[in-house]
Amino acid sequence: MDFQFHLYHIFLLTFLLCHGVISSSNITVIGNPVAGQVYTLLCGNATNATWKYSNGTTVVLNGKIIVSNNRNLTFNPLLTSHGGNYTCMSGNTSNNIAVIVEIPQPKTTISSNAINTSMVYSGTSIQIVCTVHIPSVVDTPVVVKTFWIGTQGPITNGNRTNVTTVQAILVHNTTLQISPLNISDSGMYQCVGNISSNSTYIKASNNSSANISLSIQALPPPVVIISSYGSPIAGSV
Repeated sequence: MDFQFHLYHIFLLTFLLCHGVISSSNITVIGNPVAGQVYTLLCGNATNATWKYSNGTTVVLNGKIIVSNNRNLTFNPLLTSHGGNYTCMSGNTSNNIAVIVEIPQPKTTISSNAINTSMVYSGTSIQIVCTVHIPSVVDTPVVVKTFWIGTQGPITNGNRTNVTTVQAILVHNTTLQISPLNISDSGMYQCVGNISSNSTYIKASNNSSANISLSIQALPPPVVIISSYGSPIAGSV
């Protein structure tokens, strides 16, 4: 009997997790707390509930935070700034829940200054730019980290490699410069990036990556062109 009882509860928990419905005390959660998605907190069976922040102030309602049926608090869409503790108050009853917002996986793109990456000559140099695009639903300070993986593994600053980073408001650019290029530099290069936060109420994004393939070729031998002018007449130049 005990075994069947535990199996039932495992099944029930799995069902709730899979369907995005999880309860914390008398607060029921609908949706997944990923920034950009719709996320709703249901205050049990309360008929007239008040939602407050952890500091006791009432939740400010706007176009992205609304209350329906006098008890449902909906974030549409959920932003990283919505992370925190929330209290549902109804009469003399209060229930708390922590909302930890996950940063969605960013888009990562890669480009280079080479006209044709399948025909780059040894002895020259190349710049590869990796851009991590920060989603607009991330409205709090974040930390963007990137790293490069080349044909020999992780790439750092070295004799022929230099990595520089520039972060703007919604993009994070990391440039890999290789100079001079060797034929052994041919292969796949990958830039991996993710976004995290120092807040305990914001969960880091999953890694996002982009690839570029380089084919380094030896410089072609110089071509010497000999031209003649005039007629070969003895005594003339």
